[in-house]
Amino acid sequence: MPYVLDGILLSLACKSIDNISCLQVKDEAQQLAQIFETVGAFKVKRKGGKGKQIFGSVTPQDLVDIIKAQLQRDVDKRIISLPEIRETGEYIAELRLHPEVTARVRLNIYAN
Repeated sequence: MPYVLDGILLSLACKSIDNISCLQVKDEAQQLAQIFETVGAFKVKRKGGKGKQIFGSVTPQDLVDIIKAQLQRDVDKRIISLPEIRETGEYIAELRLHPEVTARVRLNIYAN
């Protein structure tokens, strides 16, 4: 349930009257997004099948594990949006770090 104060809509995420804490959270999300986007591509190895096919698929939890291993950052898998990945190749994943901040990371899927 949002609050209205002098015509300004304050969401529940920004409960405090001073908007400084909300701006700090957004700034931290923007800094984290910049880190994710400058990393380059995350490499994911999967057991290969025929042609470009891989066994199974790549899930948001797989990306969480890779981010934890490579960047030592904890990310909730619910903020990750992945296309269906069932073949080798390059894909783009989106991480919704804040309602106004989305990071896009590249995934390179390889078959071993």
